[in-house]
Amino acid sequence: RSSARFTETERSRAAFTLVELLAVVGIMGLLAAVAVPALKGLTGSGGRKQALSQVMGALEIARNTAIAGGTNAAVIFPDSGFGSGDAYKYRSMAVVAWNATNTNAPATMVGSWIVLPQGVALFPNSISALPQVTNVSVRILTTTASGTFRGIRFQSDGALDENQSPLPTNGIAYFEGTVTGTTTNPTSKMTNFETVRLTRYTGRAIPTLAPAP
Repeated sequence: RSSARFTETERSRAAFTLVELLAVVGIMGLLAAVAVPALKGLTGSGGRKQALSQVMGALEIARNTAIAGGTNAAVIFPDSGFGSGDAYKYRSMAVVAWNATNTNAPATMVGSWIVLPQGVALFPNSISALPQVTNVSVRILTTTASGTFRGIRFQSDGALDENQSPLPTNGIAYFEGTVTGTTTNPTSKMTNFETVRLTRYTGRAIPTLAPAP
């Protein structure tokens, strides 16, 4: 009997009281409230990293295409004047190249459109500061469209094309948010943004942080 009473007493000491359970539930709720915004921040950071990889990759593909083909190649960015779909504006880019033996022919796409992750957009001021790239033909679903785009053009030695004015050495910048018309709708309170600058004579892309353009 004494042994049975001892076991029962030990069990009652090992159990949680209602107050203790409520305290644990409250702490868990507090931790969840703190963790959710942190997880959202990590998601956004991942989107920005993916966007950086896409922009750097597109510029490098265009540069290498110009060198390999002995001609000009460019990365173009649809802006508010693009009439073939709002989904492309400030959220996509494409690599285009000119025919080395017929430079009068339109530049055509190398590969497919590159679309930034959801929730990441290019700064309109960043795009409007780029020189114009004329005589470009692009694919839109099953059709083609021709026109003039803002873009960054490379010459056959890999450097920025000296015929561009102004030279796009400031590159491009992007942010977390959306663009309506030409108005930015940021979803974060960042003051410095990922900006990809370009060196004039080598055409190399250099990522950095800078204020909004």
